[in-house]
Amino acid sequence: MDTLVKEFYRHYPHLKHNKAVESFISQEKNQKLVEEFLRHPSAHKEEHLNEAFKAHYFDIRFTSYVSSSLYFHSVNFDKHIRKYSERHPLTLDDQAEEGGSFIDLVPDPSSDIAPFTNYSTLGDCLENEALLRAYKTLTEKQKHILDLAYLKELSDTEIARTLGVSQQAVSKTHRKALSLLKSILKKGES
Repeated sequence: MDTLVKEFYRHYPHLKHNKAVESFISQEKNQKLVEEFLRHPSAHKEEHLNEAFKAHYFDIRFTSYVSSSLYFHSVNFDKHIRKYSERHPLTLDDQAEEGGSFIDLVPDPSSDIAPFTNYSTLGDCLENEALLRAYKTLTEKQKHILDLAYLKELSDTEIARTLGVSQQAVSKTHRKALSLLKSILKKGES
């Protein structure tokens, strides 16, 4: 092989120290093509050798592209996961004030009893007077959406289906109602 490589680089000195050419020549099937071309040069053999090198070079570039693409996608994925974890930390394993962990406070999903089954509206179960007064200032539509969201535990999409409106309309009304409650409560504190 050493003689073959020396012979090849003697004919093509500008290709010496080219990593792609070195990896091409290091493969046994390509060595045979190079040897055949050097012993009996012809346009057909040169074309065959060039096509083999183009395929080899494409494989190198494609592998490099896929590798770098995977690397950058994994870095971005890690960034997104880290950012999400920082914004939404898991608190279930933290210690609660009573000495247990927050996981102990999570209701059993297998139980059929919803936490607010005895109430028909959110106003019926509110114990905080200021919050109850603020709730009563909302429109009937806002109250109804909050009742469905917090008593029936429906998502905005499920509420939209129930009311026959768009999910965006429900989300907007839901956000506005919560914003109004928040502003009324803040005014009451000052």
